[in-house]
Amino acid sequence: MIADTALRWVAPAIPVAVALGFAASALLSGGDAAAAPADPALVATGAEIFAVQCSSCHGVDGAGVDGRGPSLEHEGTAATDFVLRTGRMPLANPHAQARRGPVRFDEEQITALVAFVDSIGDGPATPTLDLDSADLTRGGELYLLNCAACHVASGAGAPIGSGKIAPNLLSSTPTQVGQAIVVGPGAMPVFDTLSESDMSDIARYVEHLKEQDTTSPWRFGGAGPVAEGLAAFILGVIPLIAVSRWLGRPSEGRDVALVDGDPGEGGGDDG
Repeated sequence: MIADTALRWVAPAIPVAVALGFAASALLSGGDAAAAPADPALVATGAEIFAVQCSSCHGVDGAGVDGRGPSLEHEGTAATDFVLRTGRMPLANPHAQARRGPVRFDEEQITALVAFVDSIGDGPATPTLDLDSADLTRGGELYLLNCAACHVASGAGAPIGSGKIAPNLLSSTPTQVGQAIVVGPGAMPVFDTLSESDMSDIARYVEHLKEQDTTSPWRFGGAGPVAEGLAAFILGVIPLIAVSRWLGRPSEGRDVALVDGDPGEGGGDDG
């Protein structure tokens, strides 16, 4: 109760403080044209939304709250835009793996939140992809080398151990594919050796998987290694059992005669 009351008093002052701090930082830096600051009003709006929607886990200043949410000091536009547009944040259970879900904010709110987090963090920006000039064949090679081990060849995703799941990629946009590569969300590593050209090729290949509908139930191989392994086991074992039972059935003129005590034609002499 006390914390909620304090937050209601503090929240209105946050946008002003952030906007002033951001403007002062821009002046002290000499106004670097190569890294033009975001609109202070947009950052202030983002700070206000952040204070209400995100600060309970990440802290009012984005420094994180122990046991509830990490610091955003090393996050940037790519990470923030990714988790908001895929519905991974806000996260109800901070100890659970963030998974794709309904998007909770509209376009203006997402833009403002991205601007605010970018003002306090130094994480990577969203890569610029060019799918028109992307190489589909090379994208397939890069995908199989870097992504298929977890997301499987079809892009369907699969459990990867420790309760973690590599998600289905066919729900991702090309931009989200690029963001995931530079951010490394969840258990995914950061592939910092891949260039924007490489990311464009991979994103184009993922689009190709969508076009081929590789996770359709009519396409065997789109369910992931666990389901595929179970299916292969069942499809392999059932015929083997059937053949074994067929081979083990009594054969007329051979097994039945032995059962009746007749050794059959060419048997031994009774004396």
